[in-house]
Amino acid sequence: MTSRSTAQWRSGAFITAEAIGQAIVEGEFSEGERLPLEAELASRFSVSRNTLREAMKLLAAKSMVAIAPRRGTVVLPRAEWNVLDPDVIDWFGALFRADPQFLEELARTRQTIEPAAAYEAARSADPEQVNAIAEAYRGMEELRGSDNAADQVTVDVAFHLAVADAGNNRFIQSIIRSIIHAVRANFEALLEQPGNFEGNLKNHRLVYEAIAAHDPDRARASMERLLEQSLSDTKELFGSARTGNRH
Repeated sequence: MTSRSTAQWRSGAFITAEAIGQAIVEGEFSEGERLPLEAELASRFSVSRNTLREAMKLLAAKSMVAIAPRRGTVVLPRAEWNVLDPDVIDWFGALFRADPQFLEELARTRQTIEPAAAYEAARSADPEQVNAIAEAYRGMEELRGSDNAADQVTVDVAFHLAVADAGNNRFIQSIIRSIIHAVRANFEALLEQPGNFEGNLKNHRLVYEAIAAHDPDRARASMERLLEQSLSDTKELFGSARTGNRH
C-alpha cells in the first residue's frame, strides 16, 4: 500500500516500517508483545540492521512501539497509537473503516471542532475564501448520483478544508488538518452506503449559504446539523437505529 504522505519516494526504512506496522495492525504482533529479535526481523524483511533500526524509530515516532534498552521493542496499546498520523490511517485501512468506536469517536470530535470553524468562517471569510467554499460545494453537486466514490470523498474533504481555511484561525486550521486523513477514512466508509452523499448535500449547502451571508450563528447551527447527520449515518452503517438528519 502506498502511503498518501510518501507517494513519490519511500526509503527502505519506511517500507520496512510499513510492513511491520501492518503486521501490528493486523494482530500478528499483539499489544504488549515484544517484537522478535533484531536479527530475526532483519532476515524476515530482507533488510540491514541499520535499516531495521531506522524503521523502528519511525514506528516509535508514531507511538506504535516503545524501544527500551535490554527489554527490546514492545508493541504499545492501540489507545496510544497516533491515529492522526496519515501513515497509521493508511496501514489501518479497512480496519479503521470497520471500527464503529473509532468512527463514532471521530464524528463526535468533529462535532466539537467544525461548528466553531463554520462560525469563524462566517465571521471573517473574505470573498475569495467564500468562493473556495462555493466551488467545493458546486463540485459536490456535480457528483450527485455519481458512482465515483473516490471523487465524492475528495470534494467532500475539500469543502471541509475550505471552511476551516475561511475561519482564518490557525489553531482551528491546524486541528482540522491534523484529523483530515481520519475524516477521509470516515467518508470512505460512509459512502459505501448508497444515498449518504446525496442525503447530506442540503446540509452542506446550508453551511455554505450561512457563511456567504456572514451569519455566524446560522453557520454553526448548520454545521451541527450536518455533523449530526454524519454521526447518524455512521451509527446506521453499523446497524444502529437511525436517529438523525445525513454526513
